[in-house]
Formats: sequence, C-alpha cells, structure tokens
Amino acid sequence: MKNNKDEWKTARFIFSGLSRLAAFSKKTVAGLNKNREGKYSITVIGLGAGALVLLLLVIMLFVPPFLGMSDDGSFARRINPMGIYHREDAGENLYFNYYVREYLSLAPESGFFAGLTGQRALIYAAKGLDGLFTRDNIFDLRFLALIYGLLYIPAIFLLVKQAAYRVKTFTESVVIGLAGVVIFADVSYITYFSSFYTEPLVLISIIFCAGAALALQQERHNMFYLIIYTIFGIVLTTIENKYAITGLFLGILGVKFVFIDKGLFWRTGCIAAVLLLFLSVMFSAAYAPSSFTLSGKYNAMTRGVLLQSTDPEETLREFGIDGSYSILADTSSNEQYPLLDPENKDLKQGFYDRYNSAEIAYYYFKHPRSLVAMLDISVKAAFNIRRDFSGNYEKGAGMPRMAKSLFWSLWSSFKTNSIPKTIGFLIVLLVAIVLLFKQKSVKIIKGYRQRSSIPLEVMLVIFFVGVSNAIITIVNSGDAEMVQNLFLFSVSLDLIIYLSLAEVLHRLKIL
Repeated sequence: MKNNKDEWKTARFIFSGLSRLAAFSKKTVAGLNKNREGKYSITVIGLGAGALVLLLLVIMLFVPPFLGMSDDGSFARRINPMGIYHREDAGENLYFNYYVREYLSLAPESGFFAGLTGQRALIYAAKGLDGLFTRDNIFDLRFLALIYGLLYIPAIFLLVKQAAYRVKTFTESVVIGLAGVVIFADVSYITYFSSFYTEPLVLISIIFCAGAALALQQERHNMFYLIIYTIFGIVLTTIENKYAITGLFLGILGVKFVFIDKGLFWRTGCIAAVLLLFLSVMFSAAYAPSSFTLSGKYNAMTRGVLLQSTDPEETLREFGIDGSYSILADTSSNEQYPLLDPENKDLKQGFYDRYNSAEIAYYYFKHPRSLVAMLDISVKAAFNIRRDFSGNYEKGAGMPRMAKSLFWSLWSSFKTNSIPKTIGFLIVLLVAIVLLFKQKSVKIIKGYRQRSSIPLEVMLVIFFVGVSNAIITIVNSGDAEMVQNLFLFSVSLDLIIYLSLAEVLHRLKIL
C-alpha cells in the first residue's frame, strides 16, 4: 500500500514538473514572439538556413574525410565524351566500393556543344575552373561539388524564405528554417554533389522551381522569379528524357501565372515561358539522354508486369509473347547470377520486339490494380535514396567497402525507419494537401485569377511530378532500378512534407 502511495506521489511530481515546464516554455515563447514581433525578417531566416546548409556542405565535401558517391558503372558514358576518364590506378576503387575524387582530364572526344545538357555545361565549367587553379591533367570532383553548392545555397534560401512566409511568428519561422536545414542538408542529398550523377541538378532545379512559383504569390508580375522558374524548369526537363513530363506539369502551372496580372509585358513573358517549357518537353523526349537500358526493358516486364500478374502466361499472351517466357517472371537482370543475360540474342526475337514502354503503360492502364501495387513498392523505395551499393568514403579514409556516412543523417534515417512507406501514406499526403490549403482551393473555384490559390497548385504540381517519376520508372524498369531512378519522387515528397509543416505550424499556433 505504501509503495502504491509512493508511486502515486512520484507520478504527480513528474506530471506537475512537466506542466510547469510546459507553462514556462509557453510563456517564454510568447514573450520571445512579442519581443521580436515586427523586428525579424523572413529574409534573415532564409539567409540563416542557407548559411547553415553551406557550413554542413563544406564539412561533408571539403573537410577530410571527404564524402561523395562511388560510381555504379554509369559515370563513363556521361564523362568520357567530355574528356574525363577513370585513372588507371583506380583499381578496386573504380565501382561501388569507394568514392573516387580524382579523374584524368583530357580534351573532349567531341565538340563542346555536342549533346550539351545542363549537367554537361556544369561539368565543363568545373573542368575549366579546375584547370585554372591546378593546371594539370587531373580533374578533382570537388570543383563540380563547389559549383553545385553555389547553386544550391540560393535555392535553399528561396525555399526557406517562402516557407517562413506561411507562418506568422518568430519561433515558427526559426523552426521552419531549422527544419529546412535538417531535411535538405541531409547527407543523403549532399553526398550526391561529389559525383557525376544527375541527381544534384535535379534537386537544385526542383527546389528553385518550387520556391520561385511560391514567390509569385506575394510578388505580382515579378519577372525575376518567372525567369528563375522557366530556366530551372527547362534544365530539369532536359536533364534526362525520364523528366520530360515534368516540363508539361510546370508549363500547365505556368498558364496560371498568365492570369495573376493583366499587364501586357507580364502576360507576354508568361506565355513565352509556357511555350519554352512545352518545347523543352518535346526536345527532352527526342534528344535528352536516357538512363534506361536494355536491362531496364527486361526488368520492366519481369520485375513489373509479370511481378504483379496472377497468371504470367496469360499476361505474356496479351503482349503476343509465347507463354514459355513466364519462367522469367520475378527474375532481374541485376541479380549476381541472372537466369538469363538481358543481352542474350534469343530475347530479341519473340520477346523484346513484342513490347515497348507505351504498350506497358497501356497494360497498366487496363490493369490499375497492378499499377497501384507497383506504386506501393515505389513509395518504399522513394523513402530510401541512399544507394546500398554505393560507398561515401575514399579508400584512404580506412572505412569498409560501401560504407555510408551517418553524419547529419537524421532525416534520411527517420524516413527509412519511421515514416509509413505505403501507397496509403501517399493518399493521406494528397488529402492533407487539399485540406491544409482548403481555403485556397475554394478560391480556385470562385475565380481562377486569385493569386492566393498558387500554394495549393504548386503543391499539387510537385505531387504529380513525383508520382509521374514513379510511373515512368515502373513502365521502363519495373522495381529493379527504383533507387537509381526515383530521386525526383523522393525530393517531391520531402518538399510536400516540408511545406505542409509550415502550414500545420501556422494552423496549430503551438509556437
């Protein structure tokens, strides 16, 4: 009995202490907000977040041990035409195991403008910057990371500033700024900067597009933001042809901008921006490089269509393929010992020639349950963008092969271990977007010219850009290469979560 009374007293003491702490915290926050009311600037919040991201970026990429991403075998096709090659002494560092920082730098195999993309332009700039300082035949990947960093910091500033605009108090703004640093300076993002993957430019471009679009809510007919939106929209659309449809969504959103101001100069600029974005879609589809290979086509059928089929033989007959190929169901070209080499000439006639990405897309249109099941898998993959087979350390750092850095990995670890990774979460996220911006959606119905509807439309465009990335990946490579191809989907989800957090903080008024 005495023990029970003691436990009850202890519980009351703890509860009382927590209540006093909560009351003290609430009073302190209220006093701080009152003291800072009208004295703080969201621009300063954005600059502070940008400065912190810059500090973390420098620590990760420019202070030993240098962090980066190892080559998955795709670097050569990107860099060899630009005169950048693996050094002969790379040895076991060459693929997967370790981050390689230095490469042989020679004259480009083709002309400067041959196959020029946004990423190639930045690599050429980094190569020139390296030559300016070192004057040798060695290219240091950190020069490319430096250029990415110089682009990334203003993108973060713009995004955080627009997110902070959505809240009303000083403490809410500080929390939003810190949340931006936690999410977008995560090691899973920053280590991509020291690599030849296209992901850094995808990250920078989508953040610039989101920030610039949101800025147009407050600053009517601001041509600077429209230009930023258009340039990075085109860059994103033309990085690789799998991003072509992104330009279509950005162009549709651009149509909205035409109606936020009646000025002839503004409307002419918006129409030009929309036309350029739509043209970039066609250019990307026709000329942009592709990350999908013959192995991807193999996986699209065996690890996509057949993976979700209850009757593989019947499914194959829908494509005009002999049912005997059903033995390939669930197999992957990425297995250590694949059942059949995807390059096998026996597959060219009777298998590969019977389907293409358009026919697979039509199959999913006829079988939506299969598409939903594949999207469920894609959501799981999108919350883990750290490639299991790619190391972050140089061999000289003394770390094991394929070792991952845990520095500043709170957000990526939280996503991997705690966030629900199902299509149900995706649906909840979509419903949350509409509910959080319900007032704005009503204004869309009442009048399309209301600038206050822009946040909802931006969020929906980001959502569908991400989902389209997942669908294109499913159609072109099934579930076998999702980690390599779902980066845009992952960034889109992070943007939605981050911007929704700002709206939730404002609605709850807890800070």
